[in-house]
Amino acid sequence: MTGSSPATQQSYERLLAVEPVLSRIAPLRDLVSDLPPKTLFHAGPPFASGKALPAPVLNSVLAAIRHEGWAESVAGAKAALEQGQVALAPAQDIGLVTPLAFVVGPSMYCLAVSDAKNPRALRLSPLNDGPLPDCLRFGTGREGGLALLRGLTGGIGADLAANLKPAPLLPVLAAGLSGGDDLHGRVSAAQAAVRGFFGAHLAPESEQYLTQANQFVLNVIMAAAALMIGAGAGVSGSTMVVASGGNGIDHGYKLAAEPERWIVRPARRPIGPKMQDKATALPAIGDSAVIDAAGFGAACLRFAPDLAGLKVHVDDAYFTEAAHDAFIGPHPALKFPGLRVGLDLARPRACLGVMLGMVGAGGTEGLVGRGVAPWPEG
Repeated sequence: MTGSSPATQQSYERLLAVEPVLSRIAPLRDLVSDLPPKTLFHAGPPFASGKALPAPVLNSVLAAIRHEGWAESVAGAKAALEQGQVALAPAQDIGLVTPLAFVVGPSMYCLAVSDAKNPRALRLSPLNDGPLPDCLRFGTGREGGLALLRGLTGGIGADLAANLKPAPLLPVLAAGLSGGDDLHGRVSAAQAAVRGFFGAHLAPESEQYLTQANQFVLNVIMAAAALMIGAGAGVSGSTMVVASGGNGIDHGYKLAAEPERWIVRPARRPIGPKMQDKATALPAIGDSAVIDAAGFGAACLRFAPDLAGLKVHVDDAYFTEAAHDAFIGPHPALKFPGLRVGLDLARPRACLGVMLGMVGAGGTEGLVGRGVAPWPEG
């Protein structure tokens, strides 16, 4: 049925068995045991030794160091980083997925998505860091973004945690696709479910946060997608992708046959319309690439009319069922024409890419557009 190998088919069947549930909110240090000391977690594969961090990532690292109380000033944060007092590590190596240039520290509140059939299996994502222009995920390091983080750790995160109602997420994904989402570039329909994740007695500050964080559900979708594809890991010979992300220099992914090994290729820049014509977009960045590896995002553009403006920038195949050529098979809870899940890199394909926000490479521009970053070949 799928054209994939028996081993890859086994990974796919494990993916289908997952029933993702938004189950907990807590600081990262309470969700992951034995975190290494003074370590921050970034998107994508490890940074190559000796290479300078992209400016947007550096800005987020410096903000995170200050947030964690490891330095009081930007200059102090730079010194701590340069002197090796703070370490960096890939978020996906600890079961965490982080968007764009956002960097996660131990005190930051994260959401946990677990498998209803196997609650010990889970993936994490930081709570969404709010709207433009202050959000830190776009790499500007604005003080307003730091203030929002402090608000989340100062009371809002705990209030959300206390009022969380465990929520099955496959219905949220289905509602998003039905409402015109690709589940990555557009999440408006899925976002409608967010208030229902919580009880009626949220504090006013928490209510305001949820109203302003109009992409809250994106972080939930990231963790759900990571959990689903990650379930396929550990099958000898399987070529299904179980992790994927960019760090602004390289794009890395892991295959089910070797889930501990990053396969690293130069990241490619997103292709699409820009809000700032002269701005240079950073090469692909963010662990949200797991959404596309699950079978959503760029492969689902035909279900998202609001993203039709990309047609003049990317291959026509992205807006046809051929966009799912690289994926293994259908999902019984997501009955949409031609939709398949589980990326198998051994399959022939008409197109393959990651739907991404464009982050300005200079670290001052923030969001400069939206597009599709082609999958790195070679």
